[in-house]
Amino acid sequence: MKFLRLAPSLLLGVLLSSCNTLSSTSDISAGERTPPPPNEFRGAWVYDPRRFEPEEVVRDLKQAGFNAVFVRLSSAGSAYYPSAVLPRAPGVRRDYAAEYAAAGRRHGVQIHAWHVCFMMHYAPRAAVEKAIKTGMVMRDAKGRALRPTYNVPVRSPAVAANRNLEKRAMVELVTRYPLDGVQFDYIRYFSGGVDYSASSRAAFEAHLGKKVKSWPRDVTSGPLADRYHRWKADLITKTVADTSAAVRAAAPRAKVSAAVWHSADVAYKTYAQDWPRWVRNGDLDFIVPMNYTPDHDLFMEWIENQKDDVGGRVPIYAGIGAYKLDRTRDLNRQINIVRAKGLPGYVLYSYDEGVRSRLSDEIAN
Repeated sequence: MKFLRLAPSLLLGVLLSSCNTLSSTSDISAGERTPPPPNEFRGAWVYDPRRFEPEEVVRDLKQAGFNAVFVRLSSAGSAYYPSAVLPRAPGVRRDYAAEYAAAGRRHGVQIHAWHVCFMMHYAPRAAVEKAIKTGMVMRDAKGRALRPTYNVPVRSPAVAANRNLEKRAMVELVTRYPLDGVQFDYIRYFSGGVDYSASSRAAFEAHLGKKVKSWPRDVTSGPLADRYHRWKADLITKTVADTSAAVRAAAPRAKVSAAVWHSADVAYKTYAQDWPRWVRNGDLDFIVPMNYTPDHDLFMEWIENQKDDVGGRVPIYAGIGAYKLDRTRDLNRQINIVRAKGLPGYVLYSYDEGVRSRLSDEIAN
């Protein structure tokens, strides 16, 4: 995920949009208005807890008819609360996990902790340097520390201590705070499934029980490429399974979810993210596919494919990239598609100052 602005006028469509049974998006009228289905899950992601007061965010979203907030409280590099597992994010003195949990209880809104896996967001410089020096981070084929986004290094899933860190961080959140759930984000590799670090090589060779003769060629385009990719996907699946089991044991009330790539096929082949397997294994309580596109036909196609992949095992709450939708009618239409396809809810990406400044007035109207 990344932080982008949602036009304030779009949120009115969340409350007012409706749909009928449809076979294509041409059957939808974005202007139709009927009440949403009963018990619809309506969430919003909050990228940076420091930008707004938690009480105001939760109150405003509640007034807008939302019933869930996913707030980014931690990454593999830092936390927005006093953590015994992760360093505090720079400049953070408040306990945003406690403040959001309390606001959620006051307003009857679910609060889910959004955790960015493996990426060392806002990690102190010393922690970053130590992770790089001690072989904890992913590296590209030339041996350079991978910095795929936000210019931060990424912890390698091949290192058991890194996988354990994800588990400890998410368990800490649900045991210390009365949260309704935790959500995996970036629970995957990056483009091409890259990680050619010495740590990954050693772990893969231990898995094989033999040395790889030509590294990284044998695992990029050579005889071990497919096996290496499956092994990486297995590491991610193990991280999800172990963390989910630990969270559920520590806090049975807490739901475990994942923000996943919209295409299961692309997710596996490109990112070693086998999310349909996690669903089949029972490791998730629901998924939120990131269906971020202004193309309504493509949006519908993705949902249809996701329903096939999930097979009714868990709820699918469609992630809607509202920042890509310039007009209220476009958001309305995607909400309509979600409902027409029988999904029980959706999550908007994302809440920002534009929404905050006008949300209450628009809902009052």
